[in-house]
Amino acid sequence: MRNILIALILLLVGYLAASGFQPLDPADISQMVQLLREAELDSTDLAFEKDWDLSTRFKMQSQMRVLQDPWQSLAEIARWRESVRQPVLDLAGECMCEAWQLEGGPKPSDNKYLARLSKAGSSVAKFAKIYEGILDEIAPKLKEAFAQLSPAEIDSLQSFWFQVCSEGEDGEKYDEFLVRCGLPRLENVDLLEYATLFEKIDFYALESAAMEYLQLCEAVEKQAQKLKYPKKPRRYKTPHGLIIFGSHKDDVYRDESRVCLLLDPAGADTYQIPMRASFSHPFFCLMDFEGNDRYHASDPGELLAASMGLSYSKDMSGNDFYQGDDFSFASYLGLSVHQDLDGNDVYQCGTFSQAAALFGVALLVDNAGNDRYDAPSQSQAFAMTRSVALLLDKQGDDVYYLGGKYYHAPLMPLDHRTLGQGAGFGLRPDYAGGIAVLFDADGNDRYLGGVYAQGTGYWYSMGLLIDEAGNDVYNAVYYPQGSGIHLAVGILYDAEGDDAYYSRHGPGQGAGHDWGLGVFIDSAGNDAYSIEGGQGVGLSNSVGIFVDKSGNDRYERNYDNNYGWGAFSRGTGSIGLFLDLGGKDSYPLSVTENDTTWVRGSYGLGRDLNFYDEVKSKQEELAESAEMPAEDAPIEEIFAIASEWEVGSAVQRVRKARSIMAERSGEAIPYALEHKLGTKSGLEYRALEALLRGAPQMADQLYPYI
Repeated sequence: MRNILIALILLLVGYLAASGFQPLDPADISQMVQLLREAELDSTDLAFEKDWDLSTRFKMQSQMRVLQDPWQSLAEIARWRESVRQPVLDLAGECMCEAWQLEGGPKPSDNKYLARLSKAGSSVAKFAKIYEGILDEIAPKLKEAFAQLSPAEIDSLQSFWFQVCSEGEDGEKYDEFLVRCGLPRLENVDLLEYATLFEKIDFYALESAAMEYLQLCEAVEKQAQKLKYPKKPRRYKTPHGLIIFGSHKDDVYRDESRVCLLLDPAGADTYQIPMRASFSHPFFCLMDFEGNDRYHASDPGELLAASMGLSYSKDMSGNDFYQGDDFSFASYLGLSVHQDLDGNDVYQCGTFSQAAALFGVALLVDNAGNDRYDAPSQSQAFAMTRSVALLLDKQGDDVYYLGGKYYHAPLMPLDHRTLGQGAGFGLRPDYAGGIAVLFDADGNDRYLGGVYAQGTGYWYSMGLLIDEAGNDVYNAVYYPQGSGIHLAVGILYDAEGDDAYYSRHGPGQGAGHDWGLGVFIDSAGNDAYSIEGGQGVGLSNSVGIFVDKSGNDRYERNYDNNYGWGAFSRGTGSIGLFLDLGGKDSYPLSVTENDTTWVRGSYGLGRDLNFYDEVKSKQEELAESAEMPAEDAPIEEIFAIASEWEVGSAVQRVRKARSIMAERSGEAIPYALEHKLGTKSGLEYRALEALLRGAPQMADQLYPYI
C-alpha cells in the first residue's frame, strides 16, 4: 500500500510539473516532504484512513479522493483552475457528471438546433412555433428522469427542498408558503426513507435532457439577434408556458403566467415574474441583450432557479440589479445556469442562493464589472448532497457579503452562521455533501463572512475558494478560510496579491477537525494573517496544511495553537504543517522565526525559509516600470516630478527626480527659492525638504527670506 501511495504522489508531482495551473511546484512539495521528516514521517503519512462513517450515503468520488489523500488537493485546485476556462455549456456538462457521478459522454460536434431555428428568419411567430416544437421533443426525455416516482412522491420531494434547506427561524414562513403552493408539509423527514426516492431518479436521463436543452439555448442566442422585435412585447401561448418577445423600449414584465422563453433586445427592463423551472413547467430561458435591468422575485425559488427542471438565463450588458427571496440562482434535482456578461451588478438574495444546489447543479457566472453579492446564509457557492455549486466571477473589484440574519447558537450565539463563499455541507450523519467552488479570477475583492465561510466543508463535502489575482481582504468568525470539519475538505487558494486574512476564531486558514482536511495556499504577495487557532492545524485526527510561497508576511496572533500544530486525540495524533517559503516575515512567538524549523504538539511542524529569491510585488514592479525623469530635463519639470506623491508605482520616479535635483543643485536651489517658497502644496513642501537634505548648502541661502 505504501509503495502505491508513493507512486501516486510521484505521478501527482509529474502532473503538476506539466500543468500550467499547479498551485505548488515540485520544489515546494519537496519542502513539505522534508518538513514531514522532521517528525520521522514521510509523504504517505498524510494519507491515513479518514472514512470513518460507512453508513453515510451519497459520498462524492472527488471529495473522498482528496480527503483520503491530501496531496490530491493540489490536483483538485489545478483541475478547477483549468475547468473554469472552458465554455460555460461544457463546464455545465462537466459539473453535472461530477454532481450525479456519471460517466461523461462525447460532446456533440455541432449544434443540431441552429439550422432549425434559422428557418424562422426574422419572424418571431415562426421562431416561437419552432421553439415550441423542439421543447415537445425534449420534454419526454426530461420526464424520463422522474418516471419512477408517483405524484405523491414528487410532491414530497418538492417540499423536501424547501423544508430541509430553509433555516429553522423561518418555519412559519414556509408553513404558509407550502400551503400556497399546494405542497404537503413534511412532519417527519426520515432521510434514509427519502434516499430511496432520490435513488429512483434517472440522473443519466436528466443530464441528457439538460445537455440537449443547453444546446437549444445556445442556438436561441445566436438566432435571437436576427429577429425583428415588436414595438411592444408580444406573447405566444404554448403547453410549456408563454413565449415572450420584448421590445427595444423599457419593458415591464409583471404578473405573467408561467414563461418558458423570454427574449428582450434592449431597454432598461423590469422583470417581476416567476423566473424558474419546476416540475410542472420544467423549462425556463431568459435572455436580455442590452440595458440596465431589474430582476425581482418576491417568493422563494422564483429568481432564476430550477426545481426538477432546467433554467438558463443570460444578461449581455448593463448595470443590473437582482433581488430575490430564498432559493434564488439555485438548483434542486435540475440545472440552473445564469450568466451576466458586463456591468456593475448587485445580487441581493435570501438564503440558499447565488449558486446553491442540492442534488443539482447551479452555475452563476459574472464576466465583468465591480459586483456586489449579498445574502444571509447558504449562498455564494453552497453545495449540499450530490451537487456542484459554482460562482465564477471573472473580473472586477467585487464584494461578497454573508450574514445579518441567522445566529449560530449555542457555539457562537452572537455571531452569524453563514455557510458560504465556497462551502460544502452534508446532512450529518445520513447524507454526504457536495462540491462548492467560489472562483474569482481578478480584482481587489472583499470576502465578508461569519461562521463557516471562504473555502470550508462540513460532513463529507468539499468547499473551495480560489482567487487568482488582486489585493484581497478575507474576514470571518469561525471555521473559515480552508477548514475541513467532520470528515470534510476545505480549501482556500490565492494566487497573487497583497492580501489580508482575518478570523476572530479558528480552526481555519488551513485547518482540519475530526478526520477532516483543511488546505490554505497563498502563492505571492506581502500578506497579513490573524486567527486564533489556525495556519496549519490538525485537530481530532485531521490534517491541516498552510503554505505561503513568498512575500514579506505578518503573522499577528500570539496563540499557541497557530503556525503548525497537531493535537493528540482518541489515542492517536493529527498532522499540522506550516510552511513559509520566502520573504522577511514577522512572527509574535519566539519559537517561530525566520529561517527556523519547529515541532509542536503531536506532529505539528513549521518551517520558515528563504527558498526563493525575493519576489517583487506588483506595486514594486510598477514602481520600477514607471517612466523615469530625464537627467537633462528642465529643472521645473524635475521639481514637478519630485513633488508627486511618493507612494505605490511613483516611488522610484519621485526619488529619481529628487536625486537629480540634488545633483543639479546650482539650478534647483535658485528655482525653488524664487518660485516655491510660498507654496501651499504639501507635496511641493516635501520636495523642498528633500532638496534641503540633498543639498545642505541651500540652508545658507534661506536666511534672506526669513
